[in-house]
Amino acid sequence: MNTKRVTIGRTLTHSPLREVQNEGVFSSVFVLNSGRKATFRLETIPSEEVAEKTFVRQETNGRDQSALTPESLRDITRTLKFQQFFPAIGVKDGDKIEILDGSRRRAAALICHTGLNVLVTDVSLSTEEARKLAKDIQTAKEHNIREVGLRLLALKNSGLNQKEIAALEGLSQAKVTRALQAASVAGDLISLFPVQSEITFTDYKLLSTIEETLKKNDVELKSLIESVSSEVDLVLSYDDLAEDEIKNRIIKIIAKESELLTSPASKDKASVTSIWSFSDKDRFARKRSKGRLFSYEFNRLPKEVQDELDRAIEDVLKKHLS
Repeated sequence: MNTKRVTIGRTLTHSPLREVQNEGVFSSVFVLNSGRKATFRLETIPSEEVAEKTFVRQETNGRDQSALTPESLRDITRTLKFQQFFPAIGVKDGDKIEILDGSRRRAAALICHTGLNVLVTDVSLSTEEARKLAKDIQTAKEHNIREVGLRLLALKNSGLNQKEIAALEGLSQAKVTRALQAASVAGDLISLFPVQSEITFTDYKLLSTIEETLKKNDVELKSLIESVSSEVDLVLSYDDLAEDEIKNRIIKIIAKESELLTSPASKDKASVTSIWSFSDKDRFARKRSKGRLFSYEFNRLPKEVQDELDRAIEDVLKKHLS
């Protein structure tokens, strides 16, 4: 008996885009969790209209949009310039389209300045229908624990307790607790990591503890971020580091600096202030102050700039001290 093996997962030969090319028109009917049916048709959004015509709601899509950095989207931007294998899925909201699934493809299209293929329905969906459909049709990279937590946080803010959230989402109460803890870490701190999907729950626990320690010692998070920014930029300038190595180094930098800021001797620690921003990761111009002592620090500036700075400092000293 010759039984043909069933293909598991998606194949390019059965991609909706392949069907569009063969038949000229493509539409698909999805069954919503309410039992209603919605017909989706394929639309191509021109590159110049993607930002204005499409949008993403965190509570529906579940993807943390602030985490969609160029580094985290390399797997898509590498091919999207040439072709989009699978369309995003969206629903009409006035004259715009809310992206239910495919926010990474949308973000990549904005980076690559390309158009975006979207399966769109004109059927008005309830919040619950949209959220469930987005969860059911998720085709991209699995949401990390923080993104899950941000989605669950919206449910918690709506009045549900963690036990109710766990039952509604089909998750254990322990996972709900972990996800909510990951979501509680400040976005400004998370933004230091170029590929946030590399951050583990253990890392989130550490970052959460660091935030609590800073708060107990009346140290602003902004002070920590300003103190580590130049070191983080230096790490990001290394092209030969893997994504997990970059994450691990940034974690160590943050942990070390937070310990210095909250130690009893932190009052005597020098403060560092950036005086110019550079596009290059390993260039900086900053002032370091400690009591009455201060100095200016520069890295990788052209020789002519160094010479002019020398002359400027000499002129100022002559003007005020001669």
